[in-house]
Amino acid sequence: MIGDHVMNEKLAVTIWNYKGGVGKSTVSLILSQIAAQNGLKVLATDLDEQKNLAETLRLSRSIFPNIEVRTELSEKFANENFNFYVIDTHPSKDESVIKALKFADIILVPVFGDYNSLINLRSVFDYVRNAGVGAGQVALVKNCIVKSKVTAEVEATLDEQGYSIAGRLPRSNILVKNIASGDKWDKYMRTIQRVKFLNLYEKILSAYREMLKGNFHNLWK
Repeated sequence: MIGDHVMNEKLAVTIWNYKGGVGKSTVSLILSQIAAQNGLKVLATDLDEQKNLAETLRLSRSIFPNIEVRTELSEKFANENFNFYVIDTHPSKDESVIKALKFADIILVPVFGDYNSLINLRSVFDYVRNAGVGAGQVALVKNCIVKSKVTAEVEATLDEQGYSIAGRLPRSNILVKNIASGDKWDKYMRTIQRVKFLNLYEKILSAYREMLKGNFHNLWK
């Protein structure tokens, strides 16, 4: 799979955090659109009752005809003709979350760059591992990051605790406007900002390539 790299594989990414309002749907939308821009056939599944991902992707349906949106997860999806699966979850611990975690090759946990986002991280990671997902398959996405003393301290704390970080996404008013308007996620976005989002996507692909080789350690270095 993976764009022009390995199209015969299927990659499933679940985005989850027990804390709400940390950007799960935004990260899910960006990954869906980037994968579609790279020529992949994408299945985006929205398990959140608010259906933010489903609604925003439908706004851009004409731009991304290779993204299909559904609101229920089925194990039969793996047998369908998709290359890239994105599963947006809701902030809870129920059977649908367990199913989404077990379906995925990679789990992304979005957090904001503040101390409140760190409080429940250990329980989040423990829950994912108890669902049978390997520790190496789980990584944080630091969302809406701005340079500050607090951000630097949060970064240091995450490193001390040994959390893997898949990417650091900047705050972007343009991104919010694009999503609300049904445009491409990166329309009018400066390269210096766009590259952070593309780096996250490439980091996921790189980690997945290592997994295909049987390497499940240090995937996010």
